[in-house]
Amino acid sequence: MKNQISISKTAKYSQLGKCCKKIETVWIVLHGYGMLSEYFIKKFESILNEKTLVIAPEATNKFYLGNNYSRVGASWMTKLNREEEINDNILYLEKLYSRIKKEIGHDNFKLNTLGFSQGGPALVRWLMSNKLNVNSMILWGSDIPKDSLKTENKLRWSSINLKIVIGSNDEYINDENRKIFIESVKSYGLKYNLIEYDGNHKIIEKELEKIVASL
Repeated sequence: MKNQISISKTAKYSQLGKCCKKIETVWIVLHGYGMLSEYFIKKFESILNEKTLVIAPEATNKFYLGNNYSRVGASWMTKLNREEEINDNILYLEKLYSRIKKEIGHDNFKLNTLGFSQGGPALVRWLMSNKLNVNSMILWGSDIPKDSLKTENKLRWSSINLKIVIGSNDEYINDENRKIFIESVKSYGLKYNLIEYDGNHKIIEKELEKIVASL
């Protein structure tokens, strides 16, 4: 017999920039599997200015990396208690966004979002669950969860400037996976801008800067 209980849990996030009324652009960036926000957010230092704020939520599931227990990583979800973790992530991101908006003092800013690897599906599910005015959603080395490609989500998808970024040597996305992915989003009728770069499964700062400049 499976029983459940809801509890409060402390979540951590990292930040570049200061919450204040002069903020014009906010980035919400979600890290990949096994990463921590304090290191992931360093990838975004080059796009920072006095009118930009970068927020990197950290997944609440923690585990040791390797066998010597010296490093810790975080994961957005596993196949265990899948639906509960999806809902927990959505509630977490919604609460964090509300806090950041309150600290800034207004909501008259452009909201850009980025999900890297496992952070992509978490980002997609969050944005599909709300009606936030999103300037852009960037999925980098990531997948789009099939449960988000529903008929009732088509209007929401059409309101978002979607960019899919894939490295030519991404070790987690082979040619077959890429083909299946492209066919899936094409059959759904998803509009997006595909950006390919010469590199592997990681965020390349120079490529990121080019994308930011185009927004």
